Amino acid sequence: MDPHDVLFILLVSACTVQVSFQGPDELRLLNMLLSGYNSLERPVFNESQKLIVGVGITLRQIMDVDEKNQVVKTNIWLQMSWKDYKLQWNQSDYNGVDTLRLPADLLWRPDILLYNSADESFDPTFHTKIVVTSSGNCLFVPPGIFKSTCDIDLRWFPFDIQKCDIKFGSWTYGGWSLDLSLIDADISEYVTNREWDLIVVSGKKSYTTYECCPEPYVDVTYTIVMRRRTLFYAVNLLIPCFLISLLALLVFLLPADSGEKISLGITVMLSLIVFMLLVTEIMPSTSDSVPIIVQYFIITLVIVAHSVFATVVSLQFYHHDPNGAEMPKWIRVVLFDWCAWFLWMKHPGEDKTQGSPASMDLKGRMESIHPSPSDSGLVGTGEGEVLLTKGTVEAELANILDEVRYITKHFHDQHQEESTRNDWKFAAAVIDRLCFVIFSLLIILCIFGILLSAPNITEVVSKDVAS
Repeated sequence: MDPHDVLFILLVSACTVQVSFQGPDELRLLNMLLSGYNSLERPVFNESQKLIVGVGITLRQIMDVDEKNQVVKTNIWLQMSWKDYKLQWNQSDYNGVDTLRLPADLLWRPDILLYNSADESFDPTFHTKIVVTSSGNCLFVPPGIFKSTCDIDLRWFPFDIQKCDIKFGSWTYGGWSLDLSLIDADISEYVTNREWDLIVVSGKKSYTTYECCPEPYVDVTYTIVMRRRTLFYAVNLLIPCFLISLLALLVFLLPADSGEKISLGITVMLSLIVFMLLVTEIMPSTSDSVPIIVQYFIITLVIVAHSVFATVVSLQFYHHDPNGAEMPKWIRVVLFDWCAWFLWMKHPGEDKTQGSPASMDLKGRMESIHPSPSDSGLVGTGEGEVLLTKGTVEAELANILDEVRYITKHFHDQHQEESTRNDWKFAAAVIDRLCFVIFSLLIILCIFGILLSAPNITEVVSKDVAS
């Protein structure tokens, strides 16, 4: 026989013998451990002994935050560890076997559940095998998609920070039978969420006593602190709203003769209402508090509504009937003396002299030809001399003067009407300029006063811009 064939047979035989030794040892160990084992019996030496179970979580991902239904969906690996004295063995007796992986249904395990679960099945975990060591230590890590209730406060939306609790505890065992040991949360393998930044996951252990039972029930509560990323809302809601509110200022710059001032104001109002409807679709129906973004929209809508009202007043001044009531004195004082001075506006006709220069010149020239008493009563008209008496000349001149007075009065009335119309138009221009300044300040104060009042907004914006 070839030496190479002999070596090959020896190697195969050695491997086969090793497998035959390992298999029977593990099977023998399983038969020994599970023989007479009752999965319903709490693994303690006596009934008065308290079993300590370590509880921890590995947060993998924040999958969804449902503000409407107040539910948070997370991907978590739940970790439970305890010691079962009936699952101990000597490794040397079983060829060095130190670890077993047994189905969860064959062994006792703590009935740890999510107290604030919003899942229909209540226990969404996948029951994996329990890892048992030779010292009796048991490790059970069932993964699951947990839906938990969370009191979501949207007062500072979209610059809000939410704190959601995930509360685990035994459903049937009290604190005298089963005690929980807190294990710090593990976020080393956390997958980043596109809408929320994870700040911290903290845990605490607490005791609760119910009326039904004298013994306290122990629970372990993990608090997930997360901050909303605002870039999406800033780009799609806040910036368009701010630009639309700036369009309301154009109402005061648009000429009154264009006939589009009211239409522009109404269009801006409708655009803001559409944006408010988009916000209300993602907001829960709650009356606890008004979100800051809704406050911003409401105040902006009120500002735009008042701008439309101010535009109506301005148009009423601009198209005022000059033959109607004269401008009250208090309006002249407020608008012409105070507001116009403050806004550096000058009345177009205040440097011109009052009255119509043409009519005044015509009247003066006509009165200059009035005959004096020393004039002769004879007027020569060339050949065929006609004799006119002094009285006839005065009568003719009186008729001419009456016509001149009528024409002068007509020019004076036209000038007075034009002057009154210009006064009303100038008052409308002062109102437009004053409203432009006032509403510009209101919009700026609205942005800095409301949005910047949100906590840690500077940190939130800087993080969103950096990302």
